[in-house]
Amino acid sequence: MRQLFSYPLQLLNGFLDRAFALAGAVLLAQFPQFYSQYIQRLAGHLNEARRTIDLYGENAASLGLTLEQYIEQHLGSESEIFVSTGQIIVSLLERLHRLESSFTALLEAPPWMRLWIFLKEAELAVAAQTWQDFTPGIPTTMEGLIYAAAGLLLGWSCYTLIKWIVQKLAGLLKKRSLQAT
Repeated sequence: MRQLFSYPLQLLNGFLDRAFALAGAVLLAQFPQFYSQYIQRLAGHLNEARRTIDLYGENAASLGLTLEQYIEQHLGSESEIFVSTGQIIVSLLERLHRLESSFTALLEAPPWMRLWIFLKEAELAVAAQTWQDFTPGIPTTMEGLIYAAAGLLLGWSCYTLIKWIVQKLAGLLKKRSLQAT
């Protein structure tokens, strides 16, 4: 009776083993494509932040002020409206610096470190927008193939771990049922 179930279970095991490995390869191989699309979107946010700050800078210059002086005038004003505008400009400058820092770190990251740098530096709102419009692609670069291979190993490892846990739980249940009788 045991042999009767052995062959279908071996087939199922082989199928699941390969399915997990393939899923891991396909999923992780998408990272370079996502990364590229994220960088493009991040660059757009960075350019828009620079443009906005430049407009404030031009306005300050037309009044004979530096941007810092312009901000100080707003923040030191008696008017809540001007103070709030000064706070917005400060917030925009902080965002510009974060975007520049993130963009530089991501561009300078070597291929094998991109995933970790991305996880550390990602602007979550930009990543979410990128994910909404993400277009998967077939990896044709060495980087894509390396990520696919890593995904294959990760998927296979996950399946092996799940299989090990199930086997251990089944063994414990079998022991308990034998002890109960």
